[in-house]
Amino acid sequence: MTLAACSDLQEWRSTQRADTIESYEAFLEQYPESQYAPVAQRRLTDLIEQRDWLAASEADTAEAYRNFINTHPKGRWVREARVRLQNFLATPGVLGPAAIEPIEPIEPAPPPAMLPAEPTKLPVAPIAAPAAQAAASTSALSPVEHRIQLGAFSSRDKALEGWRSARERYPELQGLVSQVAPGAGSNGPLHRLQASVVSEARAREICRALVKSGQPCVYVPPER
Repeated sequence: MTLAACSDLQEWRSTQRADTIESYEAFLEQYPESQYAPVAQRRLTDLIEQRDWLAASEADTAEAYRNFINTHPKGRWVREARVRLQNFLATPGVLGPAAIEPIEPIEPAPPPAMLPAEPTKLPVAPIAAPAAQAAASTSALSPVEHRIQLGAFSSRDKALEGWRSARERYPELQGLVSQVAPGAGSNGPLHRLQASVVSEARAREICRALVKSGQPCVYVPPER
């Protein structure tokens, strides 16, 4: 093994141990022709997407999710981002801003060199009122029909507080958007804490994990 190759390998091992965006960027800048460069680029792309997804989840706004979709149109979390955006635009009682301002189209960033994906741009139509907003979102995105229910509370505020508490304890709830469904019980009004999920299989998977950890959770089918 040549001295250059030995240095390349040592630096690559150090980069893997660090496993940060900065370390992979530095490696690619110093060794652009290295045999490890493709692997470094793929890992860098993955870490950047993780960072952007965490930022979008913490912001928890329609604009943040739209930004993520436009930047990572083929990303692993893009389906969940579409679910959350759909809820913000069309579902009443969603945990988040009370009203969503019309959002200007955002030019998608070019895909990383190692992922030759063509970025797509979500259509955004001018929205004049909540009714028009819901209609536009329904035509652009598939409706969310599957839900999970985490409990029933005596008030909406208590239901939302229950969501915040559960979301902090259970990572399975990250990436979901809550909604409060009002109803009536034998002792008065009830406020059911629910969250939209992209599919029945995913909903049941989340509930199994939550119940195993001691958190009540049931799957709510589309017809209910």
